[in-house]
Amino acid sequence: MTLTARLGGAALFAAAVAAAAALIHFAVVLLVPVVAAHDAYARLAELGPPGTTAPLPRAGPDERRFPWNDPALAASFCRFDLSAGPLRVKASVGRAGFASLSFHTRRGAVFYALTDRAATHGQMEAVVVTPAQLRNLVAHDDEDDPSQDLRVVSPTAAGFVVMRAFSELPSLYAAAADEVKAMTCATEPPTP
Repeated sequence: MTLTARLGGAALFAAAVAAAAALIHFAVVLLVPVVAAHDAYARLAELGPPGTTAPLPRAGPDERRFPWNDPALAASFCRFDLSAGPLRVKASVGRAGFASLSFHTRRGAVFYALTDRAATHGQMEAVVVTPAQLRNLVAHDDEDDPSQDLRVVSPTAAGFVVMRAFSELPSLYAAAADEVKAMTCATEPPTP
């Protein structure tokens, strides 16, 4: 066997090993979030039960649970389970600073967001529903007086809503924290 044939075989073997390693690495990166037991929903479960608004701890050097939060943003959340019915989320935005609502799947992926610019009369409000609940609500809508609700379709039955408010100065953080704590999440009875 010639030297060229040996090098060709070794190069082919090295290329096959590199391709297999790349495929395994790619599969592991995609599967880790799916098999992780301590997902976003589970981490938030330690701070509050479903259907209630709970504040997130303020970011700081000693905060390890949510290490990448901005210390100028006050935040609160509520977890939801749509199996009991649609969820109505209400948040008042009376301050001059930025405020937002973000809607997340159980794994933490954002599926909808809105800011204080979408507020009507100082109130951000949305109804989170499953696709089946949306079809049911639309079927029962009055054609002469259609619903004015913002209906947000969740890709999963369980998830969470996060409200954030920006405090322009450290002295205004308490007002921002009060604003996010005032968010309400209430399960509505399913439409018959």
